[in-house]
Amino acid sequence: MIQSSLSNFFIYHMSMYLLPKTTTDKLDKQRRSFFWQGGGQKRKYHLIRWDVINKSKNHGGLGIKDIQKMNISLLCKWWWKLEVGSGLWQTIVKKKYLQGDTVGSVKHKLDDSPVWSDLLKIKHNYLKGRAMLVRNGRKTSLWTDCWLNDKPLCAVAPTLFDLCCDKNISVYHFLTKQGQLNFKWWLTPILFYQWLGVVNEIYMHNFQNNEDIPRWRWNKNICFSTKSVYDFLNKDNSGNRFKHVWKAKIPYKIKIFMWLVENNAILTKGNLLKRHWVGSPTCHFCFENESIDHLFFQCPVAKTTWGIIGTCIGTTTIPRNLQQYFSWITQNLPGGTAIYTCACAAVC
Repeated sequence: MIQSSLSNFFIYHMSMYLLPKTTTDKLDKQRRSFFWQGGGQKRKYHLIRWDVINKSKNHGGLGIKDIQKMNISLLCKWWWKLEVGSGLWQTIVKKKYLQGDTVGSVKHKLDDSPVWSDLLKIKHNYLKGRAMLVRNGRKTSLWTDCWLNDKPLCAVAPTLFDLCCDKNISVYHFLTKQGQLNFKWWLTPILFYQWLGVVNEIYMHNFQNNEDIPRWRWNKNICFSTKSVYDFLNKDNSGNRFKHVWKAKIPYKIKIFMWLVENNAILTKGNLLKRHWVGSPTCHFCFENESIDHLFFQCPVAKTTWGIIGTCIGTTTIPRNLQQYFSWITQNLPGGTAIYTCACAAVC
């Protein structure tokens, strides 16, 4: 419901405008409340941080989209359409805003429209994934576009870039100037030889009398996709995959429960105390403090249940926690991978 409705009804607005953080925070508040409370008005505990839930299932989350990152991914598509597509709006935008500049070198101006200003704010994300196949060099920025190497020249030779007075020059104009660029002061011998190396590398490129071609580095088919941008923005995410949970043949609601168990997030009395709950921390069936391991494995009632299961599969041992369970069941019931998570969920 969150993915199909609450995350999608403002897709059009995210495709046109860069939403302010206050707006995305309000939207996330609605999505969080719906996820944990459903349609009810009664407040409930939020058991897992929202940024963890936003992670993909491959990184330990539930795959609910991050609004800000999705917003950036959708806006990046306009830059690709501007460079690759052809039509009336591309002609108007190039005439009004680019005015002979390359996409990599165009800057914000006071008379820019709100939509164009928003696109400029996320342009650096687009440029990270876009590379240029240079033909005549008219559409390619010498310093800020990726065209010679995997990195732009401003990253390969940052000192030369800082000293250069022609930071926004295109490859084409560099060639017409025969490589004679202006620097703030005379280059030291080390920088001079570095600059000669850059110039030689540029002139070794195979230039042609055709238009430059944008290529998308984050897709194998070199074509842009919003998914590739979103995946790049999440590349630093990490976490357990819980593959055994998502592949188990159990209802989705039970999968969520098992995911919460794996994250030590269900409302045992131990976890309730961490949330300033006032009450006894002891188990209803014994006098031990109630934790996830105690509730499902170490309580006398749980031990009896696991003992019955152990007898059925021909063992006298029982697991003491969730980690031990998987090694225990694998050892005593080999070849039953498909039912390991299902069996644990049935007992829990």
